Amino acid sequence: MTLPGMSEDAQARLLAGTVAVVGVSSWGALAAQYLAEVGIGRLVAADASENSLTQLDQCLQRSSRKNPDTEIALKRWQFSATEAEALMSDVDAVVDGLENWQHKLILSDLCMQLKKSLVHAGGSGFRFQVYTMMPAKSACLRCVFPEVGMDDVPLTPTDTSTLAPVSAMIGALQALETIKIVARLGASQGNELWKFDWLSGEFETVRGLDPRFDCPDCGRNSRGN
Repeated sequence: MTLPGMSEDAQARLLAGTVAVVGVSSWGALAAQYLAEVGIGRLVAADASENSLTQLDQCLQRSSRKNPDTEIALKRWQFSATEAEALMSDVDAVVDGLENWQHKLILSDLCMQLKKSLVHAGGSGFRFQVYTMMPAKSACLRCVFPEVGMDDVPLTPTDTSTLAPVSAMIGALQALETIKIVARLGASQGNELWKFDWLSGEFETVRGLDPRFDCPDCGRNSRGN
């Protein structure tokens, strides 16, 4: 309550909120831990790896001792559009912890169709990007990637190896953006993308990533259809 903007109403919205974290093998797991500690009402974590879910469960048990009000649901699944749509039907925001870039695009499509905010992250090594996609305010990932120089999105999963501190920073940024969305706290970076290179120390903000009217996903939402 001592934080600027963290009113009783904002805390009530957090407690009533539901967030889905899709992919928890790396930074997604860290985002889930931070969200559980803050006190998101319901946290749904989904991954194809039983081992990743087991490790996350152990971490979340420690988090739940700090904030026992959070309801946690772990789901093992192979990513598919049908299962993803069912998972996201009643959530307030979605965190992208996926490693497969094609799955990221499908997740973006579904979030636009369901009008769900998506907090995307992707990259490898020391270079990553974070983007908060909000229907009616932001361009979808299919429109954003070419604008930030990613015309050739990988068709197969890529190596996402990185150092633990880098994953922690990405997960923390995703969690913070998600908290702002659910609690309606501060200003969300809805049409801005952050690019980081922690090896060189370079940081770039790409602005003006508004919906494109010629896009069937983000353009349709911007017209209110």
